[in-house]
Amino acid sequence: MTDHVPRKDSVGTMGDAFDWLRRNPVLVALFFLVGVVDAVGQEAWPFAIVGALLMLYFGGIAHLVARDELRGAEPDLGAASVRVLGRMLSLVAILVVYAISVVVGLLLLILPGIYLALRLSLAFPACVIDDRGAVESLSTSWEVAKGNLLKLLGITLIAFFVILVAAIFAVPFAGAGAPFLLAYVLLVAVISAALQPIVEMAYARVYLENRDDGASDVAGATRHEEPDDRRREEWGTGDDANW
Repeated sequence: MTDHVPRKDSVGTMGDAFDWLRRNPVLVALFFLVGVVDAVGQEAWPFAIVGALLMLYFGGIAHLVARDELRGAEPDLGAASVRVLGRMLSLVAILVVYAISVVVGLLLLILPGIYLALRLSLAFPACVIDDRGAVESLSTSWEVAKGNLLKLLGITLIAFFVILVAAIFAVPFAGAGAPFLLAYVLLVAVISAALQPIVEMAYARVYLENRDDGASDVAGATRHEEPDDRRREEWGTGDDANW
């Protein structure tokens, strides 16, 4: 178990994750590989499946790196790889439920899909960090994410805008001939490869700073709440869960 983790807003959470990435730059190479496989997967669907599995695998490693960094321990990528490999079946099951839920939600006027994506997003770190099964991980995420939806949304939006700004500034290179087009593609790919582990580690940090309260809820702790109190807790309008 990790000691008490101080709460931070979405910017502070991303800042911590960025520092962890600087100390573990191999994560950029791993996620760049995912991008390459995904690109090939656009032409050959088996590679798309491989890309999804690699994303789960490397994402799990990023979650464990975040856990170790919060502990002040040296991340052991070898041990993390073995641990994540042992959770792959559960991770795949989580991904299937997550994808179906989000797609169905997006078909229902988009907002339900965004809500479900945020509410279930912490199932992946719950699975690898605390050795939870698929059902327990999804249930834990549902409870732990409550009260942190705005923070999780803020993390996602920060990453989206970084990619958007990078793509806009790199557009002139895209129309300047083949060499510059290649440079443009590589630049966006590298930025994406750096952002993905940051997002994964940021989500892991959100999970770790809230999992004790969430675990008690999952275990069956009950308390009386007024409807307005439940809405405030769910979206994180209190001091502890903010942007």
